[in-house]
Amino acid sequence: MAKSIFEKDSDDKSAPELARKRQILTVASELFAHNGYSATVDQIAKKMGVTKGHIYYYFNSKQEILYQIFRKAMDFFMEEIEEANTPDFPVDQRLKAVLKSHIIAICENKDIMTVFMDLPKDLAKEYWEEIVVSRKKYERLIQELIKEGINKEYFVKENEKLLSYTILGSINWVYVWFQENAELSKEIVSEMMSSYLVNGLRNLHNLESVKLGKTIAEIDVNDSASLSKTISETDIYFFAGISGDYNPRYISDSFSRHTSSGKRTVHEGITSSLISPVINNILPGTGTELLESTCRHKNPVYPGDTITATALVVEKKADQNMIKMQLKWVNQHEEVVAEGEALVNPPQKEFRWSFSV
Repeated sequence: MAKSIFEKDSDDKSAPELARKRQILTVASELFAHNGYSATVDQIAKKMGVTKGHIYYYFNSKQEILYQIFRKAMDFFMEEIEEANTPDFPVDQRLKAVLKSHIIAICENKDIMTVFMDLPKDLAKEYWEEIVVSRKKYERLIQELIKEGINKEYFVKENEKLLSYTILGSINWVYVWFQENAELSKEIVSEMMSSYLVNGLRNLHNLESVKLGKTIAEIDVNDSASLSKTISETDIYFFAGISGDYNPRYISDSFSRHTSSGKRTVHEGITSSLISPVINNILPGTGTELLESTCRHKNPVYPGDTITATALVVEKKADQNMIKMQLKWVNQHEEVVAEGEALVNPPQKEFRWSFSV
């Protein structure tokens, strides 16, 4: 089921009231998306099975409802870009993560995006001016990522504003054509589009990158790094295709009902692989050589689980340029699903590399 932009509200003592407001905004978005601003408060109330007065208890007017749809959509995208723009990662990976998050949000909120894209003219001037301020801030964040990539020679030297408008214009159009039950899932669409757009920026004739990894002198015992990922159906089928592991307990619901878990589980290889970006991209980071690793699986991982992989430095041997790391994987319920160890060689000095075509 799609995750609504309106579900980003925090849970507190006013949760029931927030839930009711979300319901009103969701229904209003659906009606506005199909009927335009001519949709009425009476229609919203009828679809919800409540009185018009009930709607006015939470919102003063139809205009306020429309404004809140715009406001919450813009707030959502601002929060998403801040979460995805993790400074530990190279700029191309950060930009890709931001674009994937943006595309997924559009796919999951087509009605809201239809309102956001099609009904600006129906928003009161003072409301629209406020939204424009936030929209421009969002655009600047994208432009700053592109500019950083240009300065570090990841990306071609072009006008970052024009590039940002080209990218946003491309992905914002997804709301028109994406179909939830179509052949391409939102995960595949977001991966393909973000990869294509970021690759289109790459400076392929002189691609260079400054090492982001830490040397052993910069690493201390008890340093740690983590990364979380929700395991999707797409991940499972892609892994099965890449690895050739089509064991039915991973891909067949009917078969899995007869296993000890009673339902499908995730390939153990997917779980263990989540430590790779932690070690290679964060700690120690780019340039690291993995010498040895172990992974003991303790509990099954299921499709849709969010797994956090963590690497903790427990020993360092400066004379051998080697560190030992304790590895742990936990699910969204803080249950340990796997544990292990790794020996790695951190990068010995800062370096640059080049690709020529």
